[in-house]
Amino acid sequence: MSFKKFFFAVKLSDKILLIFFVFSTIALLLVATILGGSWQQLFVLITMVYAATFVFTYIVSKNFSKSLIDLAFKVQEMGAGNLSKRLKTKRRDEVGQLINSLNELMSRLQTGVAVDVSKHKELSRAKTDFVSLAAHQLRTPLSIVKWYSDYLMSGDAGKFNEEQLKYIKEIFHSNQRLIDLVNSLLDASRIDVGTFIIEPKPTDIIERAETALTKFYQEIAKKKIKLEKQYDKFGMLSLDPRLTQIVFENIISNAVDYTPAGGRIKLVVKKTEKDIFIRISDTGYGIPREEQPKIFTKLFRGEKAKKLEADGSGLGLYVVKAIVEKSGGKIWFESPSLDLLLEERQDADDLPLDKKNMGTTFFITIPLRGMRPKAGTKKLENLKNIKKSKHVNA
Repeated sequence: MSFKKFFFAVKLSDKILLIFFVFSTIALLLVATILGGSWQQLFVLITMVYAATFVFTYIVSKNFSKSLIDLAFKVQEMGAGNLSKRLKTKRRDEVGQLINSLNELMSRLQTGVAVDVSKHKELSRAKTDFVSLAAHQLRTPLSIVKWYSDYLMSGDAGKFNEEQLKYIKEIFHSNQRLIDLVNSLLDASRIDVGTFIIEPKPTDIIERAETALTKFYQEIAKKKIKLEKQYDKFGMLSLDPRLTQIVFENIISNAVDYTPAGGRIKLVVKKTEKDIFIRISDTGYGIPREEQPKIFTKLFRGEKAKKLEADGSGLGLYVVKAIVEKSGGKIWFESPSLDLLLEERQDADDLPLDKKNMGTTFFITIPLRGMRPKAGTKKLENLKNIKKSKHVNA
C-alpha cells in the first residue's frame, strides 16, 4: 500500500496525532540543535513535550472526531427518513456551524414532508369518497335498467321479434357489466378506507368452492376445458362465507377467461398442519414477467388480458389480496405454472420458458383456526352475477 493510500485510510483523529507527533519531533530536534545540552536533558524535554502534546492532541482530535461521527450517523438517519431527532452542540467552530445547518435543514424537510403527507392523505381520501359517492348514485338507475330489460325479455310487456330481442339482451348484458364494475369500485373504496366487514361463521369451504364453480360450468363446457378437482375432507371452518366465495370466484373467473379452448384448470383445496391450502392452476396464456410485480395493484390489467377480455376492471385481484391478507392469510402466484408444466406438451419448444402458454397458478393459505374477524360498516359486493337472469342466453 502506498503512503498516500495509507494516509487517507487512517481515521481523522489518528491523522491529527500523527501530524502533531511529526511536527513536535522536528521542533524538538531544531531546539536541541540550536541550544545544545546533554542527552539526558534532551530526553527529559522530549518526554515532557511528547506527553503534553499527546494528551492535548488526543482530547482535541477525539472531540472533533466524535462530532463528525455523530454528524455522519445523523445524515444516514436522515437518508432513511428519520427527521425527528436533532443534534445538540455547543461548538462555535466550522463543525458547529455545519451541525446547526443540518438541524435547520431537517426542520424544513420535516415540515415539508408532513405537509406533503397530509395533502396526499386528503387527496386520496377525497378521491375514495368521490368514487364511493358516484358508485352509490349509479346503483339505483342501473338497477332500474336491469329490472326493465329483464321485464321486456320475459315477454310480459309484449312479444318482440328476434332483432329487437337481440338489442334488449345487449342492453341487459352491458348493464350487468356496469353493475359489476360499480360493485368492484365500491369494494375497492371500502378496502381503501378500511370499512369492510369480515364476519367468520361455521362454513363448508368445499361447498363455497363448488358454488363458485357452478357459475362457470357453462363457459367451461363451451370452451371444452378439462376441470380437475382435488379436495381434502374438512369439517366446518370459521370463515366468512361471502368473502370466501368472492375469493374463489375471482381466481376461477380469471382461469376460465384466459385459458384457451381445450385447456385445463385444476382446483385443489387441502389441509396442511396449520393452514387451509388452496391452489388454482390453469394452462392459460400466463402473466408476462415484466407485469408480475403489478398483478395485485388496483386497476392494473396486463396488455394481453385487455386484448383477450375487454370487460375486466382490474380490481378483482386487488380485492382478493385484501380479503386474504386482512383475514390473516397469504396469497401469491407463479407463472409459468409449474404445477402443470411437466404434464403439458409444448408445441413451441424453441421459445423461452416465460414466453410459452404455461399458464398461472395462484396459491392461497388461510389459517386452520379460521379467518380473523374485522369490524366494519359495509360488506363487499363483488359476487359474480353470471347467468343471473333465466331469460339471458349464453
